[in-house]
Amino acid sequence: MKELIEKKVLAKNWTFNEISNLTETINLISNDIYSEMTLIERFKMIEDLRIKESYVGQLYTDVLREMVRISLKAEVAGTIKVLLNTATVNFGGNKNEISERSMGGKPHKERTTDEKKDSSIEE
Repeated sequence: MKELIEKKVLAKNWTFNEISNLTETINLISNDIYSEMTLIERFKMIEDLRIKESYVGQLYTDVLREMVRISLKAEVAGTIKVLLNTATVNFGGNKNEISERSMGGKPHKERTTDEKKDSSIEE
């Protein structure tokens, strides 16, 4: 399961907003994985868990779904925490970006690139 979670997390370029809102990110990844799981995988994931008293009287399918989702969220949160411990952050966007002026465009008409400032004009 951890390999699948890591694959999903590492496959996407995350924005700061997505990472800063971990609850929503964990829910999205958990729901995505849940929809891909077979019934057998869901059952095996929770077969060793104890059923809470609050689930007594509820339908088996509802309890199964809720327990799997809780377990998935815990797995996703743990995996993201481990991945974030080794993550690096790059500010300023893509370093391969080239400004328009460095592309060989014409210099500004009023000021040339090698023009020196005249200190008497500044005041």
